[in-house]
Amino acid sequence: MDERLLLYVAVAEATLVGATLLVLFGHATWVARRHRRQDPRLTRAAGALAAALDGHVPERSALDELAGLPHAAQIGLFATVGQSLGGVQKRRLADVAATIGLLDRAERWCRSRRWGRRLRGARLLTLLGGGESLVEGLLDDPRPEVRAQAAQWAVEHPQPALVARLLAMLSQAEPLCHFTVKDSLARMGSACADPLLVYIVAAGGAPVPAALEVAVGVADARFLAPALDLCLSSDPRTRELAAKLVAVVGGTEATDRLIELLTDPHPDVRAAAAKALGRLAHWPATAALATCLRDPSWDVRRAAAIALKAMGAVGILLLRRALADPDRFARDMARQILQLPVEPQRPEYGDRDDTPADPGAALATAP
Repeated sequence: MDERLLLYVAVAEATLVGATLLVLFGHATWVARRHRRQDPRLTRAAGALAAALDGHVPERSALDELAGLPHAAQIGLFATVGQSLGGVQKRRLADVAATIGLLDRAERWCRSRRWGRRLRGARLLTLLGGGESLVEGLLDDPRPEVRAQAAQWAVEHPQPALVARLLAMLSQAEPLCHFTVKDSLARMGSACADPLLVYIVAAGGAPVPAALEVAVGVADARFLAPALDLCLSSDPRTRELAAKLVAVVGGTEATDRLIELLTDPHPDVRAAAAKALGRLAHWPATAALATCLRDPSWDVRRAAAIALKAMGAVGILLLRRALADPDRFARDMARQILQLPVEPQRPEYGDRDDTPADPGAALATAP
């Protein structure tokens, strides 16, 4: 009975393996035949797209052949050709896509009830352009994947109203949307400066941190006044980002405020202020930075030491003086930044240097 059961199991496994191999072989044969049929057509279609990008009008037969390709092949071809295009060439590529009906299909997908099709349509319109009447509405789509793709599409359409909508999306908790929207605003650059300034001023003392991060990347001089005010915010994270924003704008008011932040109660703010002063190479702040070498926070001490080294001769002189500082933490940080050997440990802060190494010896000599 056992031998018969083992035989049945072996036959079943052999049948399953044979069927699997047959399916795989059949699929490979089908794919190979499809490639043999499509490769010449894809080559001719790619030639037609290349001619269109050079400003030539493609022949009708070439456009018909391109329109006759499967949807997946069309999208793959346009994605391969258009992923690094911009300006006039991108518009020419979009004209060809409109001629063969690919843009109309993308717009229909954007209206689909299936979120996967909406995502596909938004991606295609991001690649080719167009869709102004549809993709903007996808910023309110229930699926975060679709909203994130719509935010990528918005990079090529930096109208103030659209930028304002992206800024409102920065408060969304969904990570994909949050980081994609922030990246899209950063890629817009100076085009989003005006709406971003309005947003930061309207938010008062606690704007969304991501908005300040975008402002740091834009680095518009008009951000200085609100950044100086935000350095006095009750929120430590806001003060930290405001210090970075003040640093990228610069100016006398900026350095004065940064020196004040070196005594902020939160270590992250003090570290940000020290880094900012180092970036500005504001040498009058060297004395205040040298004091920060005794800060209780390692991050602050390191930021201050790096800033001093960036100041040049004056800062390096103060780092060398810190090698003899009574504070061990200041000495250690100065040695690290100056890349000197670690000093031997010395007893301090009340440690006794007359303690015997052998406790037994202490007992033997005790009265």
